[in-house]
Amino acid sequence: MSTSNCTRCGKPRIIIDTYEEKIETSTVTYTITECSDPECQKQVNKTLEQEETKRKFIKKEQEKREELRKQAIEDKKKRKLKED
Repeated sequence: MSTSNCTRCGKPRIIIDTYEEKIETSTVTYTITECSDPECQKQVNKTLEQEETKRKFIKKEQEKREELRKQAIEDKKKRKLKED
């Protein structure tokens, strides 16, 4: 297995866990790695957590806009039916 380097500091990453999952007829191998520098990994984890929070916020806002859009379409249909 080839090694990878940390995208933040360039130090080699270490393998934390490896597991396999069977999906239909294929076997997928997952490898979880971390930076060999604990302080760097803390920063990476913090950045990932911030990005996850941002993605969740964006998704929630997107769902709100979609709901408002659907409601506007329904309201428009109801007004049109009343006019006819």
